[in-house]
Amino acid sequence: MVSLSIITINYNNRDGLARTIASVKSQTFADYEWIVIDGGSTDGSRDLIEANKELFAYWCSESDGGIYDAINKGIAHAGGQYISCMNSGDEYFSSDTLSSVFAHPLTADIVYGDWYKVYPDRRVLCRMPYPMDLYIFYYHNICHQAMFVRTKALQEKGFDPTYSVCADYARWMEMLFAGATFQKVDTVVCCYDMTGVSSQGNAGWEDCLRIRREIVPEWLRPVMQRLDGYESTPDHIHLLHIRQRGGLLRSLVHNLLKMINFLCLHIDRGRLLSHRLPGQSPEVP
Repeated sequence: MVSLSIITINYNNRDGLARTIASVKSQTFADYEWIVIDGGSTDGSRDLIEANKELFAYWCSESDGGIYDAINKGIAHAGGQYISCMNSGDEYFSSDTLSSVFAHPLTADIVYGDWYKVYPDRRVLCRMPYPMDLYIFYYHNICHQAMFVRTKALQEKGFDPTYSVCADYARWMEMLFAGATFQKVDTVVCCYDMTGVSSQGNAGWEDCLRIRREIVPEWLRPVMQRLDGYESTPDHIHLLHIRQRGGLLRSLVHNLLKMINFLCLHIDRGRLLSHRLPGQSPEVP
């Protein structure tokens, strides 16, 4: 078994795909397989894939149901211990990125590092903390391309394609509440193309609200709904913005979510689910 399965999805983004191919080809790390899923592009992407097909363990170019349907196709063919999703237009930070990541003994369900957001005129370094907790996931998430996820976990349950752009976020939240383990590697993993679909404006806002309604455990929803009491305003102002106004509120929210995270991960869930939180109505478990 190889250490890593790299999955690249593409649809009519030949130039971005060329950058991603160049990035992966430059890696000094060799213990990987590469899977490319193209959605039936008509811009010359297929020709580019065929010209490089000797690099791929599997590839196809056919119509699909969108971003997450394509990634799920790749997951089904993955044979590595971990999966790295490097979509067309995205690039590993340097030629020794994967060597640096896999120089560590990787033991967690989700391994992650730092990344750059790449805009047309600049790039911004995003550093993620360790340990990972609910606060970080709820308000910041981790860049998908900066993560290495245990293949078994994604093959047991892939991404829900009914989400338009946030199915990856939904899956990470599910794994978090299920007790998944996280490991930070001190490496800048990728350069994330901020011109992609999920990076535009309020893309995925409805997905995020749905995740908070359906994936956050039922006993926890009243607390989170109280924290997000501002999210239904016309400008979508919610606690993420409110907390930025002052250090005290930010600190209070952070500490509350860290406490909730501790309850989720370190106290028996069966006992928690059978008891009401203070002030919770009797009909909510």
